[in-house]
Amino acid sequence: MKKLTKIKPKPNLQESPLRENCELLDQIRADTVNDIESLTEDFQHMSVVAESIRRNYQALLSENQLLKDTLVSIVDDCECWQTNRCNRCKKILKSLESNHPDFPPNATKKYRSILSQLRNLG
Repeated sequence: MKKLTKIKPKPNLQESPLRENCELLDQIRADTVNDIESLTEDFQHMSVVAESIRRNYQALLSENQLLKDTLVSIVDDCECWQTNRCNRCKKILKSLESNHPDFPPNATKKYRSILSQLRNLG
C-alpha cells in the first residue's frame, strides 16, 4: 500500500493580508455598532435627565411665582397707601424689585430680544 502524504500548500502571500484586512474591517464594524448602541443609550439617558431638570425647573418657577403673588397680595391688602408705604411693604417691594442689582433695568428686554432672534434662526 502506498502511503498518502498530505502536502500543505504554500500560503498565498497576496491572499493573507487581504483576509486579515477583511477580518479587521469586520471587527471595526462590530465595534462601531456597539459604540453607536452605547451612544444611543447615553442620549436616551440624557433625554430623561433633561426632562427631569425641565420638570423640576418648571415646578420651581411655579413656586416662585406663587411666592411673588403672595407677597404682592400682602402689599395690596395692607392699609398703607401706594405713595406712602409702610416699612414692611417697602421691604417686600424691594425684595420683589430684583434679585440681581447688577442687571440694568432693560436687561430683561435685551434677553428677550436675543432669545427671539435665536429662535427665529432655527
